[in-house]
Amino acid sequence: MELDKCLPANPDISGIGVRAAIYTQNLLCFLPLAVYLWDKRITPDELAGVRDQSIGMLAVAFSILIITIILAKGPGSQGPTISRYHAAIVLDLSWMNNTSTWIWFILFAYQRSTIEYKPTDPTWSAW
Repeated sequence: MELDKCLPANPDISGIGVRAAIYTQNLLCFLPLAVYLWDKRITPDELAGVRDQSIGMLAVAFSILIITIILAKGPGSQGPTISRYHAAIVLDLSWMNNTSTWIWFILFAYQRSTIEYKPTDPTWSAW
């Protein structure tokens, strides 16, 4: 195989440490979900904690995307400073960080589905 046809190395993006950190971070986001659902009840404090965790994960995901866009465009007129392969890896890692929003949404939907609704009387005063 010719060396000029190989992908350029970029351990800051595709290194095993970076990927392992992102994977571990995403897996650990599911830990509070399992603990909170253990008693089959979601308190407002638990929901707020997962929401805050999701916002932090989304901040990381969007910052990764913004940096990738900057590197793909290239500073000034130098052209792109990131390969398409590494841009695809960054997009995949960012997508995985966005799954934390689904964790919050699942807890929110679960909490809303357990609320007991009482029917409203069909009178003007009840409205």
